[in-house]
Amino acid sequence: MNTQFKLRIKGFTLIELLIVVAIIGILAGVGVPMYNGYMASAKVQSATTNHNNIKSFVAATLTKCSTGSSSVVLGSSTRYCNQSTANWASYFITYFNSINKNPYGKNVFNGTDSATSSGGPRLGLTGIGSSGNRIAIRTNIGNESGGSAFIPDSGWIYITKE
Repeated sequence: MNTQFKLRIKGFTLIELLIVVAIIGILAGVGVPMYNGYMASAKVQSATTNHNNIKSFVAATLTKCSTGSSSVVLGSSTRYCNQSTANWASYFITYFNSINKNPYGKNVFNGTDSATSSGGPRLGLTGIGSSGNRIAIRTNIGNESGGSAFIPDSGWIYITKE
C-alpha cells in the first residue's frame, strides 16, 4: 500500500507579510502626524486654561484682601494683606509652582520673567511681577507649531491691589 501524505504548512506567504507591513506603515505615516498635532493643540489649550485660572485666582485673592481680610492662606502659608505687591508676586509664584503643571514640562512661573522683561516669558511660562500697586501677568501659551503666542497679545494684564 502506497500512501502519500501531503504536508500542509500553515502560515503567511511573503507577499501577504509585505502587504501587512505596508498597511501598517501607511497607518503609522498618517496617524503619527495627527497625534502630534493633537498633542500640540492640547498643550496650547492647557496653557490657556492655566493662564485664565491664575488670573482669576490672583484677582479673587486681592479682592479678598481689599474687602477686609487681614490675611489669606496660599497652600499651607498664611500671607498678610498689608504686604507689598512685589511680595505678593513672589507669593503667587511659589504657590502656583507648587500646584500647577506646565504642559510644556517646566514650572508655571519663572522668577526672571517679570513684568519688566522685554518680549515676555519663554514658551509655556507665566510671567508675574509688580508695578506700583498692581500685579502684572502674561503667559506664553505657545502655538501648534512650537512658536510663541502670548496672552495678552501685547503688554501685560494688570490686577490692582487696593
